[in-house]
Amino acid sequence: MPCRLEQLLMEPERAPFYEGLGGLADNLLTVGTHAGTFLACHACGDSFTLKGESWHCECCGNGYELKFDPADSAGSPFVTQVRVTGLTKARLRPHWYYENENWSVAEFLTQLLRLQPEALFESWLPGLGVETESTALETILCWPRFGFGGKTIQPDFAIGLQRDFVLFEFKKPAGGTTASEAVLGLLCFAAEAARQLARRWHVVLVPGPDSKARAPADYMRRALAADSVSKARDRWAIPEVALAEIQSAPQTELAARVRVFGWESLLRATSHAIRASTPDSWTRQQALEKLRYFQMSRAKLGLLSTPSL
Repeated sequence: MPCRLEQLLMEPERAPFYEGLGGLADNLLTVGTHAGTFLACHACGDSFTLKGESWHCECCGNGYELKFDPADSAGSPFVTQVRVTGLTKARLRPHWYYENENWSVAEFLTQLLRLQPEALFESWLPGLGVETESTALETILCWPRFGFGGKTIQPDFAIGLQRDFVLFEFKKPAGGTTASEAVLGLLCFAAEAARQLARRWHVVLVPGPDSKARAPADYMRRALAADSVSKARDRWAIPEVALAEIQSAPQTELAARVRVFGWESLLRATSHAIRASTPDSWTRQQALEKLRYFQMSRAKLGLLSTPSL
C-alpha cells in the first residue's frame, strides 16, 4: 500500500518535477503564438492542453488533429499555420495571462512557495477552514497527474501532510464552471486516496471571483445528482467503494470537507497568513506586494474587485 501522496501519481518517478512547479510545463505549452491556453472539444466541451500531434478528447473520445504548414522556402524559419479540427480556442488579448487560469494559479502558487511552506501552512490552512490533524508537511505537488479509474485526475495543487492531504481546484479570475461530474470525480479520488493512505482528505474549490462562489452544500448536491454520477462513471472507472463512500456520507459531512473560496477571499486569507506566520524580510514583503499586484492587475480588467489586502 502507498504511504505518501506522491506515490499515487501516474508516474511516481516524476514527483520531483511536480514538486518544483514543473507541472506548469504540462499546462502552459506553447505552440507558435498560442501559449498557456486550453482547447475545448466541440463534441462535449471538455478542455485539455496541446500535446503531441494527433490526439483524442480524454472525456468523450472525439478525435482531433493539429497540423503544421511547411515553411514557404527552404532555409526559412519554420513558421507555421496551426490548423485544428474538432476544437475551439479563445482569442488572445493583450495581457491575456491575467485572465488565464493556469498562469493565474502559477503566479499565486509562486508566492506561497517562495516562503517557507512548513511555517506558512500552519496558519494558512486553518485560515481557509481546513482543520488538519497534523501540520507536518511531507509533499507539495503542482498540477500532479494522479492515476485514477484507468485514466488520470489532475488537481491544480496538492498538499500532503502526515495525517491529511488537501486538493485544490482553481478556475480563472473571471470565473468558470467546474462540471459537477468533475467535482464528483475529485471527491471519489480523494476518498480512494484517503483509503489507500489512511489519511483524511480535504478539497478547496476556487471557482473564480467571490461573486461566483456558491455554498459547499450546493456543489455536493449537484455532484451527487444522478446525471453527474452517470457522467463521472463514463469518464472514470470509479472504484465502487469510493463512490459508495461519497454517496452514503451525509451532505453536511461532505460540505465540511469541501471549502469554497473566491479569488479575493483566498488572496485576503493568504496575505493574513503570511503576516501572521512569516518573519519580516524582503521575501515576505515581495510576496505580499505581488499578491496585491495579482489582484490589482485583474481588478483593472474588471475580473476581480479592488484589493483590500
